[in-house]
Amino acid sequence: MSGLPLQGLSGAGLRNAASAEPLGLYLHVPFCKDRCTYCSFVTTRDQGLQSATVEKLMADLKAWGAALGRPAVDTLYLGGGTPSLLEARELADLTRVLRESFDLSPLEEATLEANPGTVDLSWLEGARALGWDRISFGVQTLDDALLARLGRIHGGAEGLEALDLAAQAGFARRSADLMVGIPGQALDRVLGDARTLASTGLEHMSIYLLDLDKACPLKAEVDAGRAALPTEDEVADAFEGLQAELPALGLEPYEISNYARPGGESRHNLRYWRRRPYLGLGPSAASQLGAFRWTESGVIPAWLEGRGEAEIQELGAAETLAELPLLGLRLHAGVDWEALAVRSDAANLRPLFDAWTAAMDRFEAGGLVVRRGPRRCLTGRGMLLSNGILSTFV
Repeated sequence: MSGLPLQGLSGAGLRNAASAEPLGLYLHVPFCKDRCTYCSFVTTRDQGLQSATVEKLMADLKAWGAALGRPAVDTLYLGGGTPSLLEARELADLTRVLRESFDLSPLEEATLEANPGTVDLSWLEGARALGWDRISFGVQTLDDALLARLGRIHGGAEGLEALDLAAQAGFARRSADLMVGIPGQALDRVLGDARTLASTGLEHMSIYLLDLDKACPLKAEVDAGRAALPTEDEVADAFEGLQAELPALGLEPYEISNYARPGGESRHNLRYWRRRPYLGLGPSAASQLGAFRWTESGVIPAWLEGRGEAEIQELGAAETLAELPLLGLRLHAGVDWEALAVRSDAANLRPLFDAWTAAMDRFEAGGLVVRRGPRRCLTGRGMLLSNGILSTFV
């Protein structure tokens, strides 16, 4: 596997893992016109690196496709950054190499992320013609003042226009992100934005709580007292309001932060919560194949030059088992606790499973967890307090 980040690992083992079932494939495009004030992702405004990045992604696609024996892929996700900054030719070249290097015959979904301020009808029509059939817009809010505070390059009207243009281009599957917890954001604004976005007929909505746990300009503003975050109660009220409002608008919850019309769930993201295999290419992209998980270098120049070391982790039996409830409880369908018991017995980890069961019983008594047949699921209140519940499995 020369030239790939896992030269020391068993190529045969990875090939076997890649052939067990279709993979999800994620490509990270790290370019943005400007950096949002809340962002701590691996991105750059240096679009002079864009051509080299596309060439490196194509080279890695070819190398991995060959190393894994041209494995089957059933979900694609082009994320960032701002993939909609790719030129039409660059997107076409990437798509061609994808099809040459991987078996896309079982493909169920091909998603690309886009910033509403970077798309036009021609670009969207070109992307749709290439086979990309789902698009996710980082709308965040329709309030221009809040968008300016977040450092977004688009206005509220552009967010709605982008959704309309995508529909005109043939994207039947459209998603929008809505952010909760922005300084100065009121509850009625959140609910009003949700109603307006739902009225566009979009198929999916992701609700993100503003997270300032890493260094970013907005965190510095808050820490210096120049901006005030909503209180925890205000954020909880907004989240609970959306839990009630979105189903009435035809968008049912299927994960803590995600709502969709029937059949409109993000199939690629579902694979993460169901712990199915995926390959990620690009700076900071993560992969999981077999017992191995790794993350590519997040230093863009080092990644471009092949100098960045991948962070490799080999998961043990207990860690693998723990990820099933850690990830699965995020889903409204919850976790099949009886199946988890069988897996724990097979791995000789029954005492660990029994400890988890005792913890779930306590959460159930507190109204945070509910049983539905063999499954255990978070309640609405449990979703609000999910971090504390999920820490049971860490």
